[in-house]
Order: sequence, then structure tokens, then C-alpha cells
Amino acid sequence: MKKGIWCFLFAVLLSVGSLMPADAADAEKEFEDILEEQLRSTVHYYNENSFSVIDAYGMQGQVTKAVTSDDPKTSENEEAIEEYTSHIGIVFLEFEQKRDDLFIFKKKDFFYYDFDKKEFLTASNVLGNDSIREFFERYVDDIEKRITLFSKLLFLFFLSFIITVPLAIMIFHNRSRSKF
Repeated sequence: MKKGIWCFLFAVLLSVGSLMPADAADAEKEFEDILEEQLRSTVHYYNENSFSVIDAYGMQGQVTKAVTSDDPKTSENEEAIEEYTSHIGIVFLEFEQKRDDLFIFKKKDFFYYDFDKKEFLTASNVLGNDSIREFFERYVDDIEKRITLFSKLLFLFFLSFIITVPLAIMIFHNRSRSKF
């Protein structure tokens, strides 16, 4: 009887445990879709479905936003600042930018997301949190935009035509006219 109860409890725990990662995987997939849409709408020349997450961090933290800006025509400060606590996610990722279907650049950057209000934030909204600032400082030196090796070689190939084609024309064109 005890073995039957233990087997039943073990089976219940396994089934509950197997459901948890599915929910986490669904939430992760949903966030990846939101991130993909954000990249498509805000990054010029974004190559679709090209991002890869290098590192991510989530926490309950303080968000600071300017709700209304100050009117410079008046002497009073009309700027209203809203501060609230929310679940914040910060993602450091790498994505591709494709220009003219020839040149591909790889770029690394940060994105900040408010899971409670379902909106993207700027760095100034969340860098007041110490743990997010530490995450940012860990990767700030890795922010870069570089051209891929294939694109660099393609550019050098095109650039070589500027020198070789006029030189070849000059050599072969003048050879037929010279009569020494």
C-alpha cells in the first residue's frame, strides 16, 4: 500500500514538474516573438530572425519614466516623473543588419522590457537599479557593430576593380597603338 502511494505521489510530481518547463518555454517563445517584432520595427536593415540572445536577466525593480516633458517656454518645471516597481527584463543580444543584400553587419546591443506593462524601456528608465547596472557594466565593452568576413572580402573584391580594370584597359588599349 505504501509503495502504491509513493508511486502515485511520484507520478503526480513528475507530471507537475513536466508542465512547469512547458509554461516557461511558452513564455520564452512569446518574449522572443515580441523581441523579434521590436527589432523589425526599430532597427534599420534588420535581417529577420537573425538575433541570438547572449545573456538575459530578469528582476523586480524600479522603473523611472518621464510622463510629461517640461515646456521650455515657461519658467516652471512641468515635468512629471512616474516611478513604479515592475518585473524588468534586460537582454544582451546579437543580430544582423543586411544592407543591399550584399553586406552583412553583426551588432550587439541591450534591450529592456517591462513585463507588467508589456513595453520596451530605455536604459535611463532602469539603470537606477544596481543589479541591472552591474549586468550592463559586465557587457558594455562588448557592444559593437562589425562587418562580417564575407562582406569584407566582397568589399575588397569590388574595391580591387577600381584599380585593376583601369590598369588593364590602359595596358591593353595602349599596346595596340604603340609603334616603336
